[in-house]
Amino acid sequence: MIRKQLATVLAATVLAGGFVGLSAGAAHASPRVNKCGSAYDFKQSWDITDNSSAAPVVGFIDIYYNSGNGYNCAIARGRDAAVTGQHEIYVAIRRSGTDGWIDDGAGSNYTQYAGPVYVYAKGSCIDFVGGLKYNEFTGQGASGYSSKHCG
Repeated sequence: MIRKQLATVLAATVLAGGFVGLSAGAAHASPRVNKCGSAYDFKQSWDITDNSSAAPVVGFIDIYYNSGNGYNCAIARGRDAAVTGQHEIYVAIRRSGTDGWIDDGAGSNYTQYAGPVYVYAKGSCIDFVGGLKYNEFTGQGASGYSSKHCG
């Protein structure tokens, strides 16, 4: 079921304009906290968008990397200014070119973040997706990224 939901999100993202590659940096973001572990270095935040909203950036997917073991880590979090009330946050990651999504949060009641989720991808790129329902489940946003953080 979760894999089907992720496939649906990815398909909708591609149909809505493809994978987006914007760097996050908006004000009023939930604080970025490294839940991956002290050996993981922060690489970049990627936007979770809701193109039908007046505030299109509703959250972020934070990517971390551990150069010692070759694992990538992803966490999804909401943007405080856009996310209020009870909400569902989810995140998934995989090594590019594989079918094996590692996910957390689908069908959840997470209120701060989803993840961490990890994938080994030394010498490879990663794909990741994040999304959330917000404002008492009346709005939602989702974004997917393909072939990012290659190394």
